[in-house]
Amino acid sequence: MSHVPDYEAKYRDKLVQKAREKGVDTVEQLKQQIKEAQRPVPATKAADLKRSGSIADNGKTVEKPEQKPDRVKRSSQNLPPDVKSLDQVMKLDMLNDKTCDEIGEIWTQYHANKDTISAAIPTATYQQLLQVARKNPIFVLPLPREGQGVEFYFLQFDYHQVHFTSLIEYKTNQSNARPFLTLTHYTDFIDRGVVLMRGEVDSKNMLNVQAAQLLALLMQQFYITGGEEKRKLLETFNQRPDEFDYRELLEAAEKI
Repeated sequence: MSHVPDYEAKYRDKLVQKAREKGVDTVEQLKQQIKEAQRPVPATKAADLKRSGSIADNGKTVEKPEQKPDRVKRSSQNLPPDVKSLDQVMKLDMLNDKTCDEIGEIWTQYHANKDTISAAIPTATYQQLLQVARKNPIFVLPLPREGQGVEFYFLQFDYHQVHFTSLIEYKTNQSNARPFLTLTHYTDFIDRGVVLMRGEVDSKNMLNVQAAQLLALLMQQFYITGGEEKRKLLETFNQRPDEFDYRELLEAAEKI
């Protein structure tokens, strides 16, 4: 009869160490712990565990993922994190139960005496603006300056925002150019028929609220309401810049 090696005696030191790692004092307790782990799970308990997500289809116990609380969503989506959400601009309980027209009226009244510009834009109009802006994300606009002729402003769409800066500032600093005016469009109520626009002016750059309003109006003209002549200039600037004529731009801008 062949001699059967006593593996337990041979590896006793390692087994004792393993037992301590498992939080038990003896090898016998370690064996009992292993037996308990290998014992079949009763059918009813297995079904409960499976429903709770603690046991896989192959019968192996798995860790149930930690349930994280739902992330608090910003009141406005698709805006940079440093931009105020709508509920940070004004209390939403002033708007939640109001009609589309009432929301627009409250919004414009709220900004009436502030150094900002504002508008309540119909959803269909705003969707048209976005559609045109995707193909034509940049443009230049002439801003009349009393006694100084015209100052050109460069605008760039960044999804729900539009940034304006002087053309000189843009040519000098390119991507680091400072925005003189930023229009932010809040889409919280887009399903109810209205998008709320808020325009913030950097007064340090010699741009006042009246000039900001004119820039926003000119943008609207060339992107939405100005007809074929203005749209053609917009498309030429974006798609065939070598053919763009600033004189034609000036003539078109006068026809507001």
